[in-house]
Amino acid sequence: MNRRTDIIFHALNERRLRVIQSKDVTRSIRGLGIPDIDCVACFVHADADRKPNTPFGWIVFGQNPDEATVAHEASHAIRVLFAGLGVRNDNETFAYHLDFLVGRIHKFLKAGKMQHKKH
Repeated sequence: MNRRTDIIFHALNERRLRVIQSKDVTRSIRGLGIPDIDCVACFVHADADRKPNTPFGWIVFGQNPDEATVAHEASHAIRVLFAGLGVRNDNETFAYHLDFLVGRIHKFLKAGKMQHKKH
Protein backbone atom coordinates (compact mmCIF):
# COMPACT_ATOMS: atom_id res chain seq x y z
CA MET A 1 0.00 0.00 0.00
CA ASN A 2 1.25 3.48 -0.88
CA ARG A 3 1.44 6.30 1.65
CA ARG A 4 1.22 9.94 0.70
CA THR A 5 1.22 13.41 2.16
CA ASP A 6 0.90 16.93 0.84
CA ILE A 7 3.52 19.50 1.80
CA ILE A 8 2.31 23.09 1.55
CA PHE A 9 4.63 26.04 0.98
CA HIS A 10 2.69 28.74 2.84
CA ALA A 11 5.23 31.44 1.98
CA LEU A 12 4.92 30.66 -1.74
CA ASN A 13 1.24 31.12 -2.57
CA GLU A 14 0.18 27.95 -0.73
CA ARG A 15 1.80 25.77 -3.43
CA ARG A 16 1.41 22.09 -2.69
CA LEU A 17 3.73 19.15 -3.40
CA ARG A 18 2.59 15.56 -2.98
CA VAL A 19 5.09 13.03 -1.61
CA ILE A 20 4.37 9.35 -2.19
CA GLN A 21 6.10 6.38 -0.59
CA SER A 22 5.45 3.47 -2.91
CA LYS A 23 6.02 -0.26 -2.92
CA ASP A 24 6.27 -0.05 -6.73
CA VAL A 25 7.79 3.26 -7.88
CA THR A 26 7.49 2.48 -11.60
CA ARG A 27 3.80 1.64 -11.27
CA SER A 28 3.12 4.79 -9.22
CA ILE A 29 4.91 6.98 -11.75
CA ARG A 30 2.97 5.32 -14.56
CA GLY A 31 -0.21 6.20 -12.64
CA LEU A 32 0.82 9.86 -12.88
CA GLY A 33 0.89 9.56 -16.67
CA ILE A 34 4.63 9.15 -17.13
CA PRO A 35 5.77 6.41 -19.52
CA ASP A 36 7.87 3.56 -18.26
CA ILE A 37 11.12 4.68 -16.70
CA ASP A 38 13.37 2.76 -14.38
CA CYS A 39 14.21 4.68 -11.22
CA VAL A 40 14.31 4.27 -7.45
CA ALA A 41 12.73 7.71 -6.95
CA CYS A 42 11.41 10.42 -9.20
CA PHE A 43 10.15 14.01 -9.22
CA VAL A 44 7.26 14.59 -11.63
CA HIS A 45 6.00 18.12 -12.25
CA ALA A 46 2.42 18.91 -13.17
CA ASP A 47 1.29 20.50 -16.41
CA ALA A 48 1.21 24.29 -16.40
CA ASP A 49 -2.58 24.22 -16.83
CA ARG A 50 -3.24 22.13 -13.72
CA LYS A 51 -6.38 22.81 -11.71
CA PRO A 52 -6.24 25.14 -8.68
CA ASN A 53 -5.38 23.47 -5.35
CA THR A 54 -3.67 20.55 -7.05
CA PRO A 55 0.00 19.73 -6.52
CA PHE A 56 2.63 21.45 -8.66
CA GLY A 57 4.41 18.11 -8.62
CA TRP A 58 4.94 14.75 -7.01
CA ILE A 59 7.97 13.05 -5.52
CA VAL A 60 7.70 9.27 -5.56
CA PHE A 61 10.04 7.28 -3.32
CA GLY A 62 10.46 3.58 -2.75
CA GLN A 63 10.17 2.09 0.72
CA ASN A 64 13.59 3.09 2.09
CA PRO A 65 15.07 6.10 0.32
CA ASP A 66 18.43 7.27 1.62
CA GLU A 67 19.21 10.85 2.59
CA ALA A 68 20.97 11.61 -0.70
CA THR A 69 17.94 10.50 -2.73
CA VAL A 70 15.59 12.62 -0.62
CA ALA A 71 17.81 15.71 -1.07
CA HIS A 72 18.26 15.07 -4.80
CA GLU A 73 14.54 14.79 -5.59
CA ALA A 74 13.67 17.66 -3.24
CA SER A 75 16.13 19.93 -5.09
CA HIS A 76 14.34 19.23 -8.39
CA ALA A 77 11.01 20.14 -6.77
CA ILE A 78 12.32 23.43 -5.34
CA ARG A 79 13.81 24.48 -8.69
CA VAL A 80 10.52 23.80 -10.51
CA LEU A 81 8.56 25.59 -7.79
CA PHE A 82 10.78 28.67 -8.04
CA ALA A 83 10.71 28.70 -11.86
CA GLY A 84 6.91 28.44 -11.91
CA LEU A 85 6.52 31.38 -9.55
CA GLY A 86 9.35 33.49 -10.95
CA VAL A 87 11.17 33.42 -7.59
CA ARG A 88 14.75 34.67 -7.64
CA ASN A 89 16.86 31.59 -7.07
CA ASP A 90 19.67 32.83 -4.85
CA ASN A 91 21.59 30.39 -2.68
CA GLU A 92 20.01 31.34 0.65
CA THR A 93 16.42 31.26 -0.60
CA PHE A 94 17.03 27.91 -2.28
CA ALA A 95 18.72 26.48 0.82
CA TYR A 96 15.94 27.66 3.15
CA HIS A 97 13.20 26.03 1.05
CA LEU A 98 15.24 22.88 0.45
CA ASP A 99 15.79 22.56 4.22
CA PHE A 100 12.05 22.94 4.83
CA LEU A 101 11.13 20.32 2.22
CA VAL A 102 13.76 17.75 3.20
CA GLY A 103 12.74 18.10 6.85
CA ARG A 104 9.08 17.51 6.03
CA ILE A 105 9.90 14.51 3.84
CA HIS A 106 12.02 12.93 6.59
CA LYS A 107 9.23 13.50 9.12
CA PHE A 108 6.77 11.76 6.75
CA LEU A 109 9.15 8.83 6.14
CA LYS A 110 9.90 8.46 9.86
CA ALA A 111 6.18 8.37 10.69
CA GLY A 112 5.78 5.54 8.18
CA LYS A 113 8.57 3.53 9.81
CA MET A 114 6.96 4.00 13.23
CA GLN A 115 3.59 2.94 11.86
CA HIS A 116 5.15 -0.13 10.23
CA LYS A 117 6.78 -1.18 13.54
CA LYS A 118 3.38 -1.14 15.27
CA HIS A 119 1.98 -3.75 12.88
